[in-house]
Amino acid sequence: MSGFDQRFIDELKLKNDIVDVIGRYCRLEQKGSTFWGRCPFHHEKTASFSVNSTNQFYYCFGCHKSGDVITFIREIESLDFNDAVKFLAERAHMPLPEINYDDQKVKEQKRQKETVLNILRDTAMFYVKNLRTPQAEKHVEYLKKRKLSDETVLKFGIGASLDFNTLPRYLVEKGYSYEDMLLSGVVDEKNGRYFDALGGRLIIPMINQFNQVIAFVGRLLEKSDFAKYKNTKETIVFSKGNTLFNINNLKKLKNEKGLDSIIIVEGHIDVISLVQAGFKNVVASMGTAFTKNQARLLRRFADKIFISYDGDFAGQKASIRGLEILQEEGLDVKVVSMPDGKDPDDVVKEGGTEAYQKLIDGAMPLIDFKIDILKKSFDLKTVDGRRKFVKEAIRVIKTSASPAEQEDLLKTVRDLTGTTFEALKRELYSLEEIKEVDEVKIPEFNEKLGDKTMVASRFILCAFLFNKPYSLDTDIESVEFILPVHKSIQDYIIKCKKEGRRVNFSDLYELYPEEENELSQIAGMETDENKKFDQAIYFNDCVRTLKFDVIDKKLEKLKVAFKEETDIIERQKIAKEMSMLVAQKNRKF
Repeated sequence: MSGFDQRFIDELKLKNDIVDVIGRYCRLEQKGSTFWGRCPFHHEKTASFSVNSTNQFYYCFGCHKSGDVITFIREIESLDFNDAVKFLAERAHMPLPEINYDDQKVKEQKRQKETVLNILRDTAMFYVKNLRTPQAEKHVEYLKKRKLSDETVLKFGIGASLDFNTLPRYLVEKGYSYEDMLLSGVVDEKNGRYFDALGGRLIIPMINQFNQVIAFVGRLLEKSDFAKYKNTKETIVFSKGNTLFNINNLKKLKNEKGLDSIIIVEGHIDVISLVQAGFKNVVASMGTAFTKNQARLLRRFADKIFISYDGDFAGQKASIRGLEILQEEGLDVKVVSMPDGKDPDDVVKEGGTEAYQKLIDGAMPLIDFKIDILKKSFDLKTVDGRRKFVKEAIRVIKTSASPAEQEDLLKTVRDLTGTTFEALKRELYSLEEIKEVDEVKIPEFNEKLGDKTMVASRFILCAFLFNKPYSLDTDIESVEFILPVHKSIQDYIIKCKKEGRRVNFSDLYELYPEEENELSQIAGMETDENKKFDQAIYFNDCVRTLKFDVIDKKLEKLKVAFKEETDIIERQKIAKEMSMLVAQKNRKF
């Protein structure tokens, strides 16, 4: 499966306690034998995310995600299994053993990824060296024009592409194939000719949270019909929707000093300029609308977000949905009101650090920003414009859960339109009530959770996996499970008992990664601390349910066989077998 020896995986998990690891991503509070916190995988108001220290697994009652420490790192850091293992090994200062791959496809994927990362690293160094040559005069002039210091240029690894032909030749000399160059995105091909994908541009590398170069953005130095900024294409290591520019420095900043907020700007140069001005907690998206993955990535670093987009009304209006995605992920979003036609870089250049800090200090909550956008969208000098504004503003105000905030916003609308406060209040409450959806629904533990036999199978396995005392009088080998996944888990338990090893639930996430949903269901049964029934009696009922189910399925097959059989003696044999099964079912187990 992974190529790692199981003994290494066991030691890795032993040295990476799941509570310690998850505690780096979300605040956990111990209650009894379980740790609880707000789920890092979905937005919720109350803690429904549980971490079982004894058995080293987590389970969320809200989104039903579960897993062990490796699964958690895979999910939270968007890594594959091997990279998650590498991440945890580095955390525990464990040397990685050689990996034995059986699957040729997996081998090739690993080779491709490593080669692509090597090409991107060597290309970044190539561009940096170019910037120091006389041929990079125009690139240096542009940097001076933007007032970027040598220290800043070095910090961000800024470089230069001098032409379209030198990079492919350089990479060939380094031993890379054209096929791998194309996979990396730094080289393009047309009519059999290979060329630098960002030829002639100023180059800014994209670096992920693991300090790996994953892509580049190139900036034109002269006016042209081509796009001013151009990214290298999406690859095996680069996806726009999962990436934020300067995330590597943000992570370093959090580890060194901690973070209480993050500033999001539109462009790479805005980030670089603000960092140089002393605002180090800055990132930029990749020129696309914000995605949930980007929002979740940000949530790992801080809860408070300042949006500092250019002072262009059309752009601000179009960005609202992206800001809502941030808010939906539980982030406290405030919007920095920029002067018309200005971007953060302009503000810092003209007014210095103090001028931009003043804008940050005056940032408005997202809901106020929405009202401000509506104000600019309608002509409030006309009756029709005021009416349309009031209608849309009331819809926005209704989304607020705070009566005090609603009242404050109504006063703002009153002052803008001249409509009486009482009339606006009546308008607000005349709208159909917006029903709040409870984020966390802890399931009642009963047969309504699913098929009776399915629930019984899970409960029985849960009892054996977590060594419940009421399972001691039952032989696991005597239980007949229906689904292959349940039989596989049964085989694991039997094997552990025969070898005298401790049954470890978290092992199942590596043994059966494709069965994560079923493992999550079992984990939920163990984690549910609200079980209000006699579990020993319920366990026996579940065993009986499975036995009845097996008998019923055998009876159904025999009924069909009896109906189709024409030989009298054979029919008598089938009838006798059916009678024995009915007797078994009527007998108390």
